[in-house]
Amino acid sequence: MNTEVAMQRLSLPIENIKEHYEVVVIGSGYGGSISASRVARAGRSVCLLEKGREIHPGDYPDHETEAHKEMQMDIEGDHIGAETGLYDFRFNEDINVFQGCGLGGTSLVNANVSLPPEDWVLDREEWPEALRNDRQTLVECQELARQMLQPVPYPDDWPTPAKLKAMEISSTEWEGDPFYRPPINVRFEDGKNAAGVHQNACTGCGDCVTGCNYSAKNTTLMNYLPDARRHGAEIFTQTAVDRLERSEENWIVRYRSMDTGQEKFGGPTSFVTADIVILAAGTLGTTEILLRSKEEGLPLSDLLGRRFTGNGDFLGFGYNNDVRANAIGMGHKEPDPQDPVGPCITGIIDLRDEQYTNGKPTDGMVIEEGVIPGALSAFVPWLLSFASKFTGDDTDSGFRDFLRELWRRLGSLLGGAYRGAAEHTMTYLVMTHDDGQGKLFMKDGRIRIDWDEVGHQSIFQKVSDNLRKVTDLLGGTYIKNPTWNKLFRHRLTTVHPLGGCIMGEDAGSGVVNHKGQLFRGADGTEVYENLYVSDGSIIPRTLGVNPLLTISALAERNCVYMARDRGWEIDYHLDGAYQQQQEHQEAGIQFTERMSGYIAKGAESYEAGYEKGKAGQSPFAFILTIRSNDIEQMLENPDHPANMFGSVQAPALSEDDLSVSEGTFNLFVEDPEDEDTRYMRYRMKLRSEEGETYYFEGHKTIHDDPGFDIWKDTTTLFITVYDGPDAEAPVWGKGMLRIKPDDFRKQIGTVQVTGVSRNIEKLKYQGKFLKFFSEHIVDVYL
Repeated sequence: MNTEVAMQRLSLPIENIKEHYEVVVIGSGYGGSISASRVARAGRSVCLLEKGREIHPGDYPDHETEAHKEMQMDIEGDHIGAETGLYDFRFNEDINVFQGCGLGGTSLVNANVSLPPEDWVLDREEWPEALRNDRQTLVECQELARQMLQPVPYPDDWPTPAKLKAMEISSTEWEGDPFYRPPINVRFEDGKNAAGVHQNACTGCGDCVTGCNYSAKNTTLMNYLPDARRHGAEIFTQTAVDRLERSEENWIVRYRSMDTGQEKFGGPTSFVTADIVILAAGTLGTTEILLRSKEEGLPLSDLLGRRFTGNGDFLGFGYNNDVRANAIGMGHKEPDPQDPVGPCITGIIDLRDEQYTNGKPTDGMVIEEGVIPGALSAFVPWLLSFASKFTGDDTDSGFRDFLRELWRRLGSLLGGAYRGAAEHTMTYLVMTHDDGQGKLFMKDGRIRIDWDEVGHQSIFQKVSDNLRKVTDLLGGTYIKNPTWNKLFRHRLTTVHPLGGCIMGEDAGSGVVNHKGQLFRGADGTEVYENLYVSDGSIIPRTLGVNPLLTISALAERNCVYMARDRGWEIDYHLDGAYQQQQEHQEAGIQFTERMSGYIAKGAESYEAGYEKGKAGQSPFAFILTIRSNDIEQMLENPDHPANMFGSVQAPALSEDDLSVSEGTFNLFVEDPEDEDTRYMRYRMKLRSEEGETYYFEGHKTIHDDPGFDIWKDTTTLFITVYDGPDAEAPVWGKGMLRIKPDDFRKQIGTVQVTGVSRNIEKLKYQGKFLKFFSEHIVDVYL
């Protein structure tokens, strides 16, 4: 699927990353995107690191097979699927989490609702006093977020979606008219948004939560991120931050390059340094990075990982109603402008007022209608029919009703999701207040959630009773959350994870202060002045409503105080001057290589350095990804150049992995004095955590000597390390590296064509590269 407007790519190749930035932002959801935009507008040098990929409208899955490829599932002891898959499911014994993974974070796959919590929520003592006493700044920051995200209700003069009509019928269960159309981050007219990016009007396809292919959804990819890029921020994707370390002057941000094949060799880390770090990797991501950092010795509050909440999320279905819902997304089908599914959420039954809570505000809740994505439509009729048989509660009876329901069920099972029972099914998303006592912890290198019997809390039975009431008014079968039963220990699912790095007055009551700065240890009010958290993990309690506006406002507020404390000026003027261009991406080639051997300081020859290093236990190894973003140019250029990035393991130089920068690779360079000799050349700068810089030169000599020497030539690298930033520095040492057969097997599996999506195109360029490689081998050796 293609949209009429093609966006300019925002991210840069990771080999372009600088050694140091004033500010490194980790994550690109609401908190990360806002932070990058505002700090860049303050004139700082900014680097944003995002684990996921950059995916644009037109490339989101709209078929079942495509959606399956984008799913990743984290279960205890295992991870299924690509770690950069867009749909990130985290399965735990007590509560599951769904979140987005991509440039734009969960904003890519959420339901867009922008509502503030009620005043009593923000008046509670869980929040720091400084924030409670400065509500005006928070209100102003909400408005800043609204100016960029531009939430509006579904228009009254557009065709009313069937699910919206059904929702209004359902609301008549309660007096006082609790039904309305909430503001959602969706555009309903063509044109430039506040950041100057052109967007299209919503088509009503309904597929907001699998990714909007029509450029109508106001994700951070459409506003804050291009704004950050316009103001100089450098954005890098497929870069997973592992942990933070503190040097005397800077923060060290250790990261892993994703989807390069480096993980096949143990997942080495590189690093970038910063004056200021802003963690915004989401509730689970940020807490995981900080837990890992704490394990490595970074002093932090002992409350880290505590007070996790699912924001009272609850899921239910009104199946096979007597009233048509049309609440299945269109997927690859053409949306009908006269009978739209509508955005994922267009209507709400708001039961937060005291007339609905009997004076107990934590019993308040919002019920929102949702959409099942079209990419999952093939499975919907069967899954709903199965669930209705085993956990369903039919709210009406009678023989005629039985026959109508049976007819609709058969129509759906035989005719698909857009007919019969599935077409008459409502999806309900509820937010309320749980006790917020979940715990995040690390196990086997991954973050897990412990929250014993959270699903047994009485509030969820009240939610379930209300969902049965709304289903009753539509004459359907109420289906609870499929995992909310005895078999699954009443397991919940949340799409709004909050907490884990909560705000507090001091380290005994929180992990960060009211500005988002992390406390320096287990007690006291001393903070790391240059280490911030700006995402949902800092929220200390349930909000009882969709949290995106609150997360955005708190991120804006953190930036206000960050600038105020440093004398920065943030330019908030929106002139819509972003220049959007369509960029043609060339086909590229990349592979990852591991070589290992020995080096010795002061060695005068490669062989002597290898032997001396082996005897003195001075190993040297690298894991490098070699990439050309234009394979045609690489093959035609006589030097056949490519870039390199990765890490080096050399205990004689540094105890931890050294980062590689300015890496260059040349394939089959001719020897001007010997036409039968070719070289593979490696050059790169190495940087250690201790602040030392080294320069590396290496070459493989491709020459036909007596005997079978192709393997030896192509797998032996002669290396020189210089004690300085370039080859003019004194030689530190020499040695040799080799490729082990098992590493070579892994290397073959990392070869991939980039920049093109069609398999036939990938095969074409793979063939070109293999032909080039084999011709040079034949030319030298045969």
